[in-house]
Formats: sequence, structure tokens, C-alpha cells
Amino acid sequence: MKVLEACQEFPNRYYPQLGTFIKQSIDSIANQGIDITVISPKPFVLPFSAFPYHNFFKLPRIEHTEKYDLHYPRYIYAVPKKYFYPITGISYSRFVSEYAIKNIKSEPDLIHAHFSYPDGYGMMKLAKKWRVPLVISALGTIERKVAYEGTYTSRQIIEAMNFADRILSVSEDLKLHIVNLGINEEKVRVVPNGVDTEEFKPLGKIHARNQLKLPQDKNIVLFVGALRKIKGVDYLIEAAKNFVNTNTDLYMVGRDDGLRKNLEKRAHELKITDRIRFTGPVNHEDIPLWISASDILVLPSLSEGRPNVVLEALACEVPVVATDVGGIPELMVDGETGYLVPAKNPAELSTKINKLLEDKSRRENMGKLGRKSIIRRGLTWEAHAKKTVDIYSELLEKS
Repeated sequence: MKVLEACQEFPNRYYPQLGTFIKQSIDSIANQGIDITVISPKPFVLPFSAFPYHNFFKLPRIEHTEKYDLHYPRYIYAVPKKYFYPITGISYSRFVSEYAIKNIKSEPDLIHAHFSYPDGYGMMKLAKKWRVPLVISALGTIERKVAYEGTYTSRQIIEAMNFADRILSVSEDLKLHIVNLGINEEKVRVVPNGVDTEEFKPLGKIHARNQLKLPQDKNIVLFVGALRKIKGVDYLIEAAKNFVNTNTDLYMVGRDDGLRKNLEKRAHELKITDRIRFTGPVNHEDIPLWISASDILVLPSLSEGRPNVVLEALACEVPVVATDVGGIPELMVDGETGYLVPAKNPAELSTKINKLLEDKSRRENMGKLGRKSIIRRGLTWEAHAKKTVDIYSELLEKS
């Protein structure tokens, strides 16, 4: 079986933090014996450091890896996104299709796009030309928010999902949103992401902190993710005034998507600047260390699919305080593996964080229950891959 896996947000040598969970998904599928080619389109960029993601310019057209060939065709990513995002999907479709027809050595049996937009929309043209099934992964915000906005981009997203032969939803909650858009329920399958329980496991707090050069005598509350509005980080800063102190620091680990200056300004106004550490992006290989070094993982998102960082924290035996949105409640048991709180509620967020900070034995018990629940429910990448490959096989048998 030959499969073309398409995802613009795929990690590369210059931006290894992009789409790490997509790579884990594709690697796990390759481990099932599938002949995979990966296509990760990148925007045309100017090679000047003043421009975001300028290092895309340095990427070759193709890289040969141990598991698959990885292609980096270029396309026009139109900005500002607020006004020109529909052009991105059209550009993706044209430029990437032309590249694939010329450079993919053998036509695939199936195409799998790992975001509904622009990947899903952009792959429709190739699926039609090659007369192969198209599978689209639905991961969260695009299908829950953007598709409902009534814009031209919304119509492109819905067109792609209607065209697709299967849609893989990461959660039951997201499946309901997709069906509510008018998509045929029969072609929407729930395939949760997984976690590598050998990579994400308790590494010992003392050891992890020594490796990362973090203080041993303080509580550490950890956020891992991009600094963007949808992650609720501005509400986390508001909550922090009620839990950071001489004994507790908040670490914000992840790339800046334009909010860091505002967050730092607000922290300064609240007089908690010296208790909040912005690390910027870190290598994905170090995330198990960061989680193991922390006492609590916090995820204050306004919208989510089924966030991998929650799975990773539970696998490392670290309790989670997260908002009750999207597929998060499907991963946690409120009061047993952590706490669920309403979105946009800094007071409740800080209350639950303080409740855990005040009781070390509760944190430890919740952490152990979290890892047990991950293993018991089989939320692994191997299980994810087997479900995905079964869907591939089903489609190919029909076609």
C-alpha cells in the first residue's frame, strides 16, 4: 500500500517544534509496513531574518529519511491571514499539485491530509486526478471554529470534508461538530492520537530538574504550547497572580505566536514578572524532561481537539489542570487525574492549581492514576496507527 501523507505543519531541521504529533502519527503508520511519501508544503519566503519562518528558504526540495522521502514544495501563503486566507488554499492546490505530478515517482493508492485546511482542500485536485481516496484528519480548531465562521475559507473547509472519503476525528466531541456542519456521519471515524509511554514516563523530578538546570526547592507549574489566544495564555497570566510566589514559578514553554510582549507587559503590571519564565520553543526530545520536572501541567485553552500534551503529562505521572473544552474531558477524570475548569475563568484556574500545590500526596496519587488510565485505555501511537491503517484498507477494498 502506497500512501501520500500531506501536512504543511511538519517538523524540519530549522523549526523542529512544528507539528511534532503529526510526525509521531506518520512514523507510527510507517511502522505498520505502509510505503509512505510525505509532502510538507512550505510558503515562499524571503531569506531575511526580519521575516517570520525565513529559514524555510533553506529547505531542500526533498530529503531522504530512514522511513520515507520528505518533499518540501513551495506555495503562496497569503497574508494578512484575516483577509487572504482563502487564497492560501487555492495556491496550495495549484502549486503543490503541479509539484507532486512532476516529482512523486509513483502514484499513491491513497492520500491522507493531516489538516482539513489547507492540506485537505489543497489535496482534492490530486485525489481527483489520480482517482484515489482522500482521508482528512480533523484535529480541532479548524473544524470547531473556523468552519463555523461563514467565510469563504469556511466554505472551502466544508467542501473538502464533503469531498473526502473518510474524516478522522481525534475526539467524539469534535465528531459532533463535524456532523453538525452537514458532513455525512458515516464517513467520520474517531481515531484518537496516542502517546509513546516509553518516551513519556516519570524521569524523576530531581534528575529532570538537574538536567534542565531548574531549581529544586520550588514548585513548578508548567504550560507547554504556542503563545496564542486560542491557548488561553492571557487568562493563565491573570490566574498566576494568585498562585506564583517565592515558592512557586510558572514556566511557559513554547514558541511565540505574537503574544509574548503583551503577556510580559501584563505580568509586569501584576508585579509577578520575576515568577514567570518564558523559555521559547524547546526540542521535542526535551518535553518529557520538562513535564517530569514540573509539579502540575496547566492547559487553559479556549478550544482544543484532543491535546497530546495532556496525554504526555498523564503518561509522566503529572496531574493536569485544564479547561473543560473539546476533547480534553475525554482524556481526564475530573478530581482523579487532575481538574477540569471552565474556559476564561482565571479565578477557578488558580483555585484548582492552588489546591494541588497545597497537597503533594494528592498530586502524586493523581499522577499515578493518570499513567494507569493511559495504559489501560491503550492510548498509544501503535493503537492509533492500527486504526488508521484499517481505515486505509477498508477504503482500498471498496475502490
